[in-house]
Amino acid sequence: MKRGVSRGVDPKLSALLEKHPHNIGHCVLCEKESIFIELEEWLRDHYICYQCGSIPRHRALVSALNLFVPNWRNLSLHESSPGNALSDFLKRSSADYSSSHYYEDVPRGEYKGDHRSEDLSRLTYKDNSFDVLVTSDVFEHVLEPQKAFKEIARVLKPGGVHIFTMPWYGTLEKSVQRVKLTGNKMKHLLEPVYHGNPISGEGSIVTYDWGKDFSDIIHKASGMTTTTIVQKDRSLGLEAEFLEVFVSRNPLKLTGH
Repeated sequence: MKRGVSRGVDPKLSALLEKHPHNIGHCVLCEKESIFIELEEWLRDHYICYQCGSIPRHRALVSALNLFVPNWRNLSLHESSPGNALSDFLKRSSADYSSSHYYEDVPRGEYKGDHRSEDLSRLTYKDNSFDVLVTSDVFEHVLEPQKAFKEIARVLKPGGVHIFTMPWYGTLEKSVQRVKLTGNKMKHLLEPVYHGNPISGEGSIVTYDWGKDFSDIIHKASGMTTTTIVQKDRSLGLEAEFLEVFVSRNPLKLTGH
């Protein structure tokens, strides 16, 4: 809903508030009161926090992280494919933060700037390296997700968690594979769809439309058990399509991944 604009408000903000629906609330990334503005109807990418620029899935992931791993700030946390307001928050808030990207032109395990070159399906990190691993809208782009889930379980400590977002289609009984890897080549099984990529203007190919069976796929591949959480609350800036957050927990005792 729209609220009246107070005198003394920044002119740029005033113009946004006059033009777009908005509400005042608490942003878990800013950790204080903020204004959430609906720039476009597709809220998932356009219901922003005016102060930090976060979008609903960023705020939903942090809310879930606070709930499931309340002491995460003091733990080892790794983020795959960073590059947004969520990444900025995690980096400044975690006592032991690390990050990686999939760089085609950098050998695995080496660095490009602040980020390590890694392939989620073939991680070079040692076993039991992290307490928490975060991915934000990554797994709809992974070509070999079963291998990636297994690798994540390997590098997580016993009891560690993979907390992530991805578009999830609750009407699909079975997940749909859109791209198949044959040798070193991709074979399109359906019409290609691309999403934005923080390190490539070409975008990232969508490899899977994930359905109801995804948690079973994760468990079979890795032994991890997955919980789905959905929280909608405009006072926290939590309202959008595909707002689910998934928390996969590693067994307390490793079982030979």
